[in-house]
Amino acid sequence: MTIEFDDNDIILYSAVYLPKDIMSAVFDITIIAWSKVIVNREININSDEPIIAGCLGRAMTKEKNSRPKLKERIRIEEEVGTRSCTNSPKPKGRIDIKIIYSYNENEYFGMECKRVSSTNPDRDLGTKYVLEGVKRFVEGTYSLGHDYAAMLGFVIDGKVNECINLICDRLNKYKNDICLKEDWVDEQSFGTTQNIYRTRHLQNGQNIMSLLHLFLIVS
Repeated sequence: MTIEFDDNDIILYSAVYLPKDIMSAVFDITIIAWSKVIVNREININSDEPIIAGCLGRAMTKEKNSRPKLKERIRIEEEVGTRSCTNSPKPKGRIDIKIIYSYNENEYFGMECKRVSSTNPDRDLGTKYVLEGVKRFVEGTYSLGHDYAAMLGFVIDGKVNECINLICDRLNKYKNDICLKEDWVDEQSFGTTQNIYRTRHLQNGQNIMSLLHLFLIVS
């Protein structure tokens, strides 16, 4: 199953209220692109996060461009600078993947990537996922003022459920740091895509942001 936009779809609206059909299409592209990265054996469990994210981003662009109704409607950029304040003279962070869908520079779907593992000695990756990933959205370094964004967890030990348990533990441990307002729940709004979960946070002390968490097994 592939998800594309109908001719009547309207996608040039504010990213503050990101349409779910855009996110559904992006997740669909992500899953298919990931399967091709794995089949092509471009990465392994020892690959570092920028390499994995880079291979995925490239495959996502190729998959997007294979779909006529999507090719000209969304753009995928990688390692893109983001500002935590609209008046900031320079970018504060660089997000791994940015899905741009309009002429407004602020209208995008941000995706940050992190390696995760529930197995020693890599369990500290769970803390990095929270404090160097989730927290950057909460502080507004990424996706300032947006209602949705995504974390991609690259599971390097093959144990998705155990990694989820570890991430949940770290989210609760640092709940004050990440302004956690709603605990981990299964997210059912994106068609057939599996392993998507949601947390909600108070971003920059101003608005509630939903973070979507998708886990992809590295093999």
